Formats: sequence, structure tokens, C-alpha cells
Amino acid sequence: MLLEDRVCVVSGVGPGLGRQVALALARHGAEVVLSARREEVLNAIADEVRAIGGRALVVPADVTDAEQCEALAARTVEELGGVDVLVNNVFAADVYQTFRRVDLDEWRKLVDVNLFGPLQLTKAFIPRLQERQEGDENQRTSIVFVNSMAVRKPRPQEGGYTVAKGGLLVAARVLAKELGRYRIRVNSVLPGWMWGPQVEQYVDYLAQHRGVDRSEVVADIAKEIALGAIPTDEQVAGSVVFLASDLAAAVTGHALDANGGEVCE
Repeated sequence: MLLEDRVCVVSGVGPGLGRQVALALARHGAEVVLSARREEVLNAIADEVRAIGGRALVVPADVTDAEQCEALAARTVEELGGVDVLVNNVFAADVYQTFRRVDLDEWRKLVDVNLFGPLQLTKAFIPRLQERQEGDENQRTSIVFVNSMAVRKPRPQEGGYTVAKGGLLVAARVLAKELGRYRIRVNSVLPGWMWGPQVEQYVDYLAQHRGVDRSEVVADIAKEIALGAIPTDEQVAGSVVFLASDLAAAVTGHALDANGGEVCE
């Protein structure tokens, strides 16, 4: 119960990592606020949280809209009395074109969601995180940005996504320096391949396209990973729990690689 009696907000909650982060936080005692644009998905995951004995609040929001970010922060405090942890999990996938061919307006959209979206949400929550600290020297609040191995190992035709995530990585370090005086820790998790709904669909697509068994595709991916297996989104969620908890009380400004050793830095 590393997060007992803590209020944790998770943005970009969907059927993959966001779902697993929400469930992992709840298993460790947190009250969880679930946010994304699709309310029906949020409600389904909230039901799963409640089924394991957790408390879940659903607040749909688009992080590219400043008013919706502010409303999410305000409602969290109104309903649950405050906030201890913000997990920025929202993202938009790349358009998969080379820089030479891509319309840069597409990159601007990616930067808006993957960089400015999380920062806009963070800006709305910082005053609430500071309020949580007032009058309690032992209170520790935390911000976790879900980043990507792409910033360590860029792939062709994923430039817009990678550039945006690179900016987010630097922004997290800036915020760690600025918010440390308020005892707000700021860290990043950098997943690589994650076995979950999206990767499973991608593997099945490649297997069908190549005319091979899915196990062959999985083996091709896993051979680049030091641990010899694709990490699951549930395992990556454990890294988020660690950084959010007091086990990481001395950790801020850090980028934790959670990619099974495909990239070791």
C-alpha cells in the first residue's frame, strides 16, 4: 500500500498503459482520477478499479484545452479534497512520414498533444499540489511524465512524436529544478515496446503481412531487448508507482528507462 490515502490523477487513460497505471495505483491504496476524451472507456476502467476495492472518479478532458485542464484540477480537489500525484500519460501517435515529406502542420499537432498538452495540465495542477504541501513538512507530492524510449532510440518516420517527447523530457527536468523548493518531485518514465493491446495488434498485423507465426515477430522484437522479452504494460505501470511513491522520495529530475534493457543509459 505504497500510496494509501493519496489522490492520483492519470491523464490519457485508455485500454493499454493508462488502464494498468490506474489499476496499479489503486492496488497500492490510491484514490484514482481517470481522465481522457472518451468517457465510455473511462467508465469501463473505473468499474475495474472499483471491482478491486479502489475508488475512482471519472473526469473527461482534452488536455489541449486549457479550460478543460483547469476544470479537471478543480473537480479533483472539490470531490477528493486535494491531489498528491499527477501522471501525465496522454499521447498522440506519429503520422509515420519522413521529415522531407511531412507537412509540418502535422508535427505541430503532435507537439500540441504530446508536449504542450501535458504541460498545460501540469500548469493547472501545480497550485493544487502546492496547497497539499502547506503546513505539512512530511507531505510529498509528485508529477510523473510518461515519455518514450524514442528519445533514446529514434526511429525513422516517427520524427514528430520523438521531437515532442524530447521536448517533454527536457521540460520535466526544468520543472524538477523549479518545483523542488515546494517539495514537488518531477520524473519521467521511458517505456519501449510494451506487450498490451496496441503492440499485440501490431504484432498480429506484421505476422499476417509477412505470412509468419506471431511468435516469430515477437522473437524478432525481443532479440533487441536485454531481458529477452517484451515488457508488459503492467510491468511499466510498476515504474510509475515507484516514482509516485515515497520509495522514490530522493528522486527528482530523473528519466527511468523501463524498456527491458533495449536502451541502457
